[in-house]
Amino acid sequence: MSAETNGAKHVSSSVERRRSHGAGGVRAVRAGVWLVDVELPRDPDTGKRRRVSRTIFGTREDVDTELAQLKVTAGQRRAPSGPLRVRSVQAALEGYVADARAGRIELAPKTIVTTTSAIRTMSKQMLSDGRRFGDIRLAKLSWQEIEEMYSSMKRNGATPAWIRRCATVLSRALTYARKSGVITFNPSQDASRPRLVQEKPYSPTSEEVQELIDQARERDVEIADAIEIIAGTGLRKGELLGLRLADINLEASELHIAWAISDGGKGVGVVRKPTKRSDWRDVPFRGSVKSAIERQLERCRGRAEGKLRRDSYLFSLDAAGVMPHRPDTFSDRLAAARGKSMLTFLDLRHYVATTMLDADVPYRTVADLLGNSETTLRLHYDGRTDTGKREAVSVLDRTKET
Repeated sequence: MSAETNGAKHVSSSVERRRSHGAGGVRAVRAGVWLVDVELPRDPDTGKRRRVSRTIFGTREDVDTELAQLKVTAGQRRAPSGPLRVRSVQAALEGYVADARAGRIELAPKTIVTTTSAIRTMSKQMLSDGRRFGDIRLAKLSWQEIEEMYSSMKRNGATPAWIRRCATVLSRALTYARKSGVITFNPSQDASRPRLVQEKPYSPTSEEVQELIDQARERDVEIADAIEIIAGTGLRKGELLGLRLADINLEASELHIAWAISDGGKGVGVVRKPTKRSDWRDVPFRGSVKSAIERQLERCRGRAEGKLRRDSYLFSLDAAGVMPHRPDTFSDRLAAARGKSMLTFLDLRHYVATTMLDADVPYRTVADLLGNSETTLRLHYDGRTDTGKREAVSVLDRTKET
C-alpha cells in the first residue's frame, strides 16, 4: 500500500473521530465525580473548535441528565465556551448584582441596594445539615434546598414580605444565570414561596390630612406645601423631589412627571432616574396645589436672588436649586413637622387613590394619574373602595323594608 493511500486513510480516520456540533462526552474523574462536555460551533473569527464542560458530582444517572440539559443549552446558543467560573450560589447571585451595577442588567439604583441586601440575607442562611446556603454548588442547587432556605429565614424572624422579596431576587438571578449558560435550568421555579396576606392600605380622611397640613405649617412651611402638593396630585415622594421648574406649567395647571429622585446607597448616593414605570405622565392640579407651588417658587426665588434656572429643583438643598433632597431626609422632616399625626407621604398617596375611587372615578383614570398599572391599583384597592358593593347592600336594605 502506498504512502499516499496510508495518508488518505489517516486523514479519513481523523475526520471520523472529530465530533460534530452538539455531540457530548462523559469521563469519570474519580468515584462520584464526572466531567461532561459538549461541542459548540467553531469560533466565527478564529475558526477554532470550542466546547463547554461541567464537573458533575453524583451518579451516572445525574450525569446523563446533566449532559442532556447541557446539549439543549448548547443548541439554544446559551452555553459559554471555556471553563465555568461560577461555582457557588453566592457567586452567581453576586455576579448578577455586579452586572446590574455595570449596566448590563437594567435595575433602578434603589433596587440594586435591595437586591444586595437580599443576597446577603439568603447567602448566610444555614440549612438543617449545617451547610450555608451561599456555599451550595450552583449546579447541585435544588428546589428543596431553596424552600429550606426560606424556612430558615422565617425562623430567624424575616417577614413574609421580605422572604418573598428575596425569592424574587433569587428567581431573577437564577434566570439570568440560565440565560447566560451558567446553569441549565432555574430550580427556584419549583420552590414555593410563603404566602403574603395582602393588608388593606390605610387611607386617612380629609380631616386628618388637613390636620397634618395645619400641624406642619406651624413647624416647617416647606413640608406643609409638599404635603399639599402630594395630597392634591398623588405624586410619589421621589417624583415630587424630582420636579424641576421646567416640569411645572402654572398656566395650564399641570405637572409633567418623568423623573424621580432615588438613593442608590453607599458609593452611588442620590440619583435622578426615570419614574417607577419608566414612563411619563401629565398630572393636572387644583387651586390649593397651585397655591402651594407658587409659595414654594417664591421661596426658591428668594434663596436664589431671582436667578432660578429651568433645570432648578422645586425642592432643593441649595440656593441655586441644583442639589435635590435625599428622600429619607425629606421623610425625617415630615416626621419632625407632623406633630401628633402619624401620616406618611405614602398615606397621602393612598388618600388620593381611595378618595377618587370612592367618588366612582374609573380605575383606568386613577391609574394614569398615579403612574400605576390598573392591575396593581386593583390589587391594592379593589376591596377597599367598591361603590358597587355599597349599592348592592342598599338594595338589600330596601328589599328588607318592603
